Amino acid sequence: MPAMRRPFLVLVGLSALALLVTTLGGIRHDYIYYLQQWQLVLDRADPWSGNNAYGPLHNAFALLLPLHQLAPKLVNAACLLIANALLVTALLRARPFAEWRTTYLVAFAANILVLVSAFWLGLNDAFVAALLIGAVLARRDDRMLLAGLLLGLATLDKYYPALLIPFFALDVRVIQPRLILTAILTVAVGIGIAIWLWGSAWLEAVSYGVSRDATILSILRPITELGRRLGAGDAVDLLVRFNGPLVLLIWLTALVIAWLRRDNWLIAACWGFLAVLLTYKVGNQQFWVSWLALIACLPLLNLPEADRLARLAWPTAIFLSLFEFGYVVLQPEYYQGSLHWIVDTVGVVSFALGVAALCLYFTPASRPPS
Repeated sequence: MPAMRRPFLVLVGLSALALLVTTLGGIRHDYIYYLQQWQLVLDRADPWSGNNAYGPLHNAFALLLPLHQLAPKLVNAACLLIANALLVTALLRARPFAEWRTTYLVAFAANILVLVSAFWLGLNDAFVAALLIGAVLARRDDRMLLAGLLLGLATLDKYYPALLIPFFALDVRVIQPRLILTAILTVAVGIGIAIWLWGSAWLEAVSYGVSRDATILSILRPITELGRRLGAGDAVDLLVRFNGPLVLLIWLTALVIAWLRRDNWLIAACWGFLAVLLTYKVGNQQFWVSWLALIACLPLLNLPEADRLARLAWPTAIFLSLFEFGYVVLQPEYYQGSLHWIVDTVGVVSFALGVAALCLYFTPASRPPS
């Protein structure tokens, strides 16, 4: 059997199983709200009138709803499976399997957070992760326009990928303006269509995200819970209210450090996005799916510092996998009821692991040659 045929058959079989799991998962978790939002689109109403914190591209999946209620879920899953197949193909061509299998399995293919979020629950972060993997592959092949387009589409689905655009455009102090301009133009066209269809309603998603309280996996969740119990509610509420400027400051600082260190674009995107996730008040675990996808792409670079960063990410990836396992298996489900204390405290663990990975990475031994 040819060398490339066996992995292809394995991918086809596992992808078919993933689609079966997607179907068996049915309608649950946030997908319940997706259906409500998409129905508003079909009814020509304001899709952001509920708890919709997503971009305008998310609304386009409403066009699939007349086919079947699970059609958007299956398309999301299929997109990630296609992206995964392209990634595996690129990895097999770049390096021996033994050199990247652990990172790929721990961070992505066998990570329960990815599998549950993308297939069992059908969360739209799977579509974002698929677009980001595509952007990585395009950027690696110097296809800047395609990379910018995919990053722009990811931003239009969920706004946080916008923070990755400068990292993808910056490589060893060389900026790729075509990537940035294409991404900006894509986002502008998408927002323009949203304004044409719904006026200024798309801004409701932005204001909703800004006004949200600290959530699971965010270090601000245990801080706010403890502060409110100790009577320092006003102080901790201030931290939550001004979290946006803090995240932007961390993001800008990461860009400056990447410039000064002459970092590779994907390496900087991985540790920079990690820094952002660690300080963002909305710590929903599905946001980490995109970061895990980027980590899985690191072996493509075949660089010692990329492999080192990937290894340092393993503990966080394993933690996220175990956390998600308990999230859907333990009863009451989703850490509710008697398990709600986990929601209020687990942010300490995620923050500690992430900070440890960053601190270990930023040692003199990891500094790229100037």
